Amino acid sequence: MQQNILLSSAMALALSSHAVWAQDAPAGDINRNTDNDIAIRLEEIVVTAQRTAESLQDAAIPINAATGAELARVGVADATSLNKIAPALFVTAGGGANAGYFVRGVGNFTNNGYTNPAIAFNIDGVYIGRPSSTIASFLDIDRVEVLKGPQGTLYGRNATGGAINVIPTKPQLGENSGHVSAGFGNYDAYEVSGAANLAVTDNVAVRFAATVNEHDGYFDDGTGSAKDLALRGQIYAELTDQFNARLSVDYSTQKGTGPGLNVHGVYGFAPFSPDLPVPNHPFIPAPASVTADFTGLHTPETLAFIRDNAIAAPLFSPLEDYAYPFRDDAYFGVNAELNFNMEWADLVIIPSFRKSDLDNQFNGPPFKAAINQDTAKQYSLEARLSGDIDPVEWILGAYYFNENVKGVNSFNQFSTVTHNSFDSDTESVALFARATYNLSDNLRLVGGIRYTDETRSIDASASSTAGVCLEDPVGRPPSCAQVPTLPVGLTLEDTINGLDPSLFQPFRTPFDGNPIAGVYPYGPFIDGAPGAILSVTPYAIQQSSGDQEVTWRAAVEYDVTQDNLLYASFETGFRAGGFNITIGREDYEPEFIDAYTIGSKNRFLDNRLELNIELFYWKYRGQQLAALGVDTEGNNAFYTRNVGKSTIKGVDVDFQFLVAENTLIRGAVQYLDAKYDSFVYDQVDLSDETDPPNFLTPVTGCDATQVMSPERSFIIDCSGRDALNSPDWTINIGIQQTLLLGDFELVGTVDGRYRSDRVIGFNYLPTGNSGSDVTLDASLNLSPGDGTWSVTAYARNLTNEAVPVTYQLGAGNVASSTYQPPRTFGLRGTVNF
Repeated sequence: MQQNILLSSAMALALSSHAVWAQDAPAGDINRNTDNDIAIRLEEIVVTAQRTAESLQDAAIPINAATGAELARVGVADATSLNKIAPALFVTAGGGANAGYFVRGVGNFTNNGYTNPAIAFNIDGVYIGRPSSTIASFLDIDRVEVLKGPQGTLYGRNATGGAINVIPTKPQLGENSGHVSAGFGNYDAYEVSGAANLAVTDNVAVRFAATVNEHDGYFDDGTGSAKDLALRGQIYAELTDQFNARLSVDYSTQKGTGPGLNVHGVYGFAPFSPDLPVPNHPFIPAPASVTADFTGLHTPETLAFIRDNAIAAPLFSPLEDYAYPFRDDAYFGVNAELNFNMEWADLVIIPSFRKSDLDNQFNGPPFKAAINQDTAKQYSLEARLSGDIDPVEWILGAYYFNENVKGVNSFNQFSTVTHNSFDSDTESVALFARATYNLSDNLRLVGGIRYTDETRSIDASASSTAGVCLEDPVGRPPSCAQVPTLPVGLTLEDTINGLDPSLFQPFRTPFDGNPIAGVYPYGPFIDGAPGAILSVTPYAIQQSSGDQEVTWRAAVEYDVTQDNLLYASFETGFRAGGFNITIGREDYEPEFIDAYTIGSKNRFLDNRLELNIELFYWKYRGQQLAALGVDTEGNNAFYTRNVGKSTIKGVDVDFQFLVAENTLIRGAVQYLDAKYDSFVYDQVDLSDETDPPNFLTPVTGCDATQVMSPERSFIIDCSGRDALNSPDWTINIGIQQTLLLGDFELVGTVDGRYRSDRVIGFNYLPTGNSGSDVTLDASLNLSPGDGTWSVTAYARNLTNEAVPVTYQLGAGNVASSTYQPPRTFGLRGTVNF
């Protein structure tokens, strides 16, 4: 507690600011006093979140925005770090290329090739169906916008929690300029990046940008490493006074191990122990040599602890030979923006194509190995027509989206393994409209509506394979230590071929060109009898479905003064249903949200003090949650389910204060009350028919009620619990100080962030909370007055806080977490030309 108080006090010196001084401002924005001296003022950020260019302070919506310069300063290189500038946003890393997004408790732990995100991720105005953490998204960017709450009219489907807009820096006519940066840091990190803007003619300009960065693993076992490359080229042309066009092409790769994880312990099995915190499942904590921050799964100490304390049913063989993770992902995109000025209206057309090729092996919860090899292709086209007929400003739009994802996946949990191959298609068509009626110069009514028609289908083949120990001892669990666990392989054929053929003698193997359903004796054989059996269950999922939904928005906006805005809004949103490649959990329904917002945006003291307040109240129905669970055959599986209803309410306050010409303080505070009104689901009972009730109970911190008919199962009720990743308090606060040293400028910043305790595990286990955390970042930048170069020293996570972002149970009920990066520091130099 004393440490937290001291750190919280230090946070009063932290920063998350993006101010400029009037000397750097456009002439039209400079305020002058009676002596013609230039007055200091806060920077204005122009956003396009509402499909029109406007000041951030004039946008009557809940939104955070940050410039590319600010993102570079705080170390945001991809989406996983965006919560540094948007306190309501949480980004989780599930392994491989998968990243999950939460806004105020709404989101998914991870997104695979056939699940829908809750946050719409947009790059350069293009919705991305598979929002993998590609570094190209954050290459040479102008700004990032984070919209909080449903965006059902302008963004449509899959934006129930909000939207993230990443906008790159665009080519500028008549300008030849650029910059080159290079840096290095601990963990043998290095980065080289650059951008160049070239004027080809008076009416044509091009812009090229590139970056490469690499760092060693953050964990002792070498995991958490990354090696990224990104390229982007753009051409912009003003072909006539009424028509301009821009074309953008980007390519990126991501390699390394992907996220690492730390093991906390194992949930064992002690039948008839209902008084334990988790009935029948005592928690066995790992020793300090395993739980020490950033140790990793693959250290000898961790592997020995798991081998000695965890065992995976139904084979009951030691958990050995975890596969080492890797990722080898490539992304390609091309999009255009065509702008027509037709005098009576403006027309914008945005065609795009994107492709991703993913090849990942990761441990995740942890598993022995999870392998994803997916290829996703998407085509989209958006057209918007906008104009005004006094007193109405209007937008009409149409949107088309087509995505195909083909993948081959494997999830190996030692005793069990599931393999699947799938081909999924999604086609979505939408029409939308928005109008602003100006009742007076200060009062406006806003209305919007969107109709979405979506169809989707999936054609998947899969197999579920389990090794079952045949020992039937009395008074203890079975043990088949002599039987090898199932080998890691992308396909069933790969897994079976990884076993010694003598294990099946004199019987055939369960693969002969195609999976053969059945039960197979599985050795080694002792006195002619096998030690185990291998059960193979092939299955297929061929489904099609669709949704037709209308979402709408109504709002009122009132300018109290030129610098003070009040607004209130109601908006609906929906997230499309979809499919799972999971036995007994093959599909799920859409989710819906109703969101009420009251807000105020203000500038005081001659634009030196900014104070924004948002009150929000959200109601969810049919809420989707994608997480690790159990299929109806008892196998661990990742799937999406509709868990029920939730109520989310709170207040969000952000401010920045230019105390003096060279001193700026900025902060944000969010209080959040997010709870599940109804969170109920069923889970299969893995007990034998002869076992008594409540024998093999689920490993959960929620209430579990035994159901004996028509089949044995458990009804798990987490109603009344806090929503996932929804801390009561989130506080960002900081300071930036500038010193003028002759012809040079020295800028120092300190950033601080506090988040209270939160649930980060789907099972609501007593060990599955994050605890509260305080992190501090700092930087020191030296540059000459003409800005031709700069040198920056930085340190992030100064206190080396181990901040967990997930808590999951894997094979053998091994509990583990992934983490945000540890303390990193380095030096970066930039030359501008």
